Amino acid sequence: MFSRHRRVGPTLIAVVLSLGMTAAAAPASARPSSTRTSSTALSAERVTIPATADVFVSQAEPAKSFGTATWMSVCGAACGGKTSAQRLALTRFKVSGIPGDATNVKATIEVTSARTTGTKVSARPVTGDWTETGTVWNDRPETGAVIASHSGFTAGEKAELDVSSAVTGNGTYSFALTGTDETTTVLFSSRETGDRGPKLTVTYTTGTPAPCAALPFDKPSVAALRASAKKAFAFYFPPFPVSIDNKDPAKDQYASWLDPDGSGGAYKDRGGYLRDRPVTRSVRPESHWRRLDFEMEVRQAIKQGLDGFIYEHHTSSDQRWNHLPELLDAARNVDPGFKIMLSPDFPTESGASVSKVVSDILLVKGHPSLFTLPDGSVLLTPYHGDRQPPSWWQQVRDELAAKGMKTSLMMSFNYWSGSGKTEWDDHVHGYSSWGANRPEVTDAFRRASEATHARGLKYMAPIGFEDTRAKELHYWEAQNSSTLRGSWKAAIDGKADWVQLVTWNDYGESQQAPSKVRGEVLAEVNTYYTTWFKTGEAPEIVRDGLYYFHRSHKANAPYDTSKQTAGKFTIPAGPGPVDDVELLAFVKEPGTLVIKQGSDVKTKEVTSTGVVSFKAPMVPGTTPVFELRRDGETVQTLTSKTPIRASVTYQDMIYHAGGGTGCSG
Repeated sequence: MFSRHRRVGPTLIAVVLSLGMTAAAAPASARPSSTRTSSTALSAERVTIPATADVFVSQAEPAKSFGTATWMSVCGAACGGKTSAQRLALTRFKVSGIPGDATNVKATIEVTSARTTGTKVSARPVTGDWTETGTVWNDRPETGAVIASHSGFTAGEKAELDVSSAVTGNGTYSFALTGTDETTTVLFSSRETGDRGPKLTVTYTTGTPAPCAALPFDKPSVAALRASAKKAFAFYFPPFPVSIDNKDPAKDQYASWLDPDGSGGAYKDRGGYLRDRPVTRSVRPESHWRRLDFEMEVRQAIKQGLDGFIYEHHTSSDQRWNHLPELLDAARNVDPGFKIMLSPDFPTESGASVSKVVSDILLVKGHPSLFTLPDGSVLLTPYHGDRQPPSWWQQVRDELAAKGMKTSLMMSFNYWSGSGKTEWDDHVHGYSSWGANRPEVTDAFRRASEATHARGLKYMAPIGFEDTRAKELHYWEAQNSSTLRGSWKAAIDGKADWVQLVTWNDYGESQQAPSKVRGEVLAEVNTYYTTWFKTGEAPEIVRDGLYYFHRSHKANAPYDTSKQTAGKFTIPAGPGPVDDVELLAFVKEPGTLVIKQGSDVKTKEVTSTGVVSFKAPMVPGTTPVFELRRDGETVQTLTSKTPIRASVTYQDMIYHAGGGTGCSG
């Protein structure tokens, strides 16, 4: 959860280890120690974390447990001149309380040698469960690639292995210590007296914020936002993770979906399957690249004030659906407070069996990152769950209870404005609605919240931005950022208990995760509203920020009918297209907003502070420029990255976006 590039205030939360006791009750040798070196601007922090578990296993004695040994042996396959005699050590650490934006972070395993040897020991990340007293060679966990090595050991002295590349945030980390030498490297375990067992030392710096900050307001800490009773989630759609195939972004599956000639030309008649993709990253060499991708998304979500994901889950021959355990592990690794709510997929035909739904849910029974209610029940939030009756879902819950898994139900309707559906009242914890991403319907969700509360139930409001489906040549008119802002207003005014972003990453319809086309814009706007929603007060604007929203062409712009042969994009329901350019300004004091499109210049006087939407009709053949002026001086300028074209080869009906405070923070 930490960044190696940004600064945070000098706050250090005590690191608490999972040792079956509170930090106050832990013996001195089991407690983390921390030191701080202060300067006028920055503080250097050092936290030392003893291992919560460590053991070694031996290939020569594959069924023997060494859980009571006071040492750990590491040796190659030809250990002692024998064959098939490898020994490896396992060690686990629990990291928590490191500030989310700590800088200059370094994590180092420290081990103390019992002998002087010229041997080499390497550290590898471990995936899979293991226990100190129960694990033997035959059931040892899988290990990853070498991430650090140390050669040469002196009896009684410490040796260090830099594992910074694997320690990606607060969470639990396991490492294997392996070797290739015939000579055994003997390291003290945590059971050795004298506090000589393995430790993880994490160093980082904190300090005052940089003069330039990326948000127009001062965001509260993660801890402060999470302390609110109001919760914010994002609906996660498994078919569109950060990467499908861990390939070069220029040649991966997303590149194919964006290319009219990609996917064997299956979507050539409409310009490709998608119009946007997740932010790209380099090919990951690690075998557990999917978990690392999930960890990246968890950090992105936490950054904008979210408490968890709602994950649509079922097992499938399409492997994209089968990675819920990895997401749960990623959430646990990054931040144990970030939770995953289950949205089980289910058969909709009449009389359908509940057995597969039950077995799918039981696959993750007991995982600590599952979202649970105060009574300990796992909350199920099936999309459009009313396609089966209450009795069907009660059978699901009864069968899960018989298997030792207590559940509650949050019914998420496809669209619900607060009337009817009373047959569900006695079966659910609360109600939600998928919504419709059009500004004229957002107030219905305020009414739905009020109606739900009148029934004594909880309400989770939908937060939508737009719904554009290139694969179907359909879109609904979102009117720039109007739907997003209207959704948040309905949630705040209706006093919703929770919200869900609809969706985080369904790039085939509607997504709000950081993306190639929109960058961090939706994340930054949502951060403003999650802060407002959770604290009950609109954040004070302390820095000017300019954001734009507009399409790359008018809805009726001519397109190449010899290429886009499937027809034009149409609106199935709601008002017709709106061809506006929008400047969404966060202003710290009065001024003048300007939208320039070539020689067409529109202005708006702003007489107070806050968030202001300023729109102007699109002018084809121009690249919009946005300004904020005060006292005759231009204090901020923003040029769109998306020219407005008079004609196109293929239509692109999604809203492009850009902007910020004018600094990288």
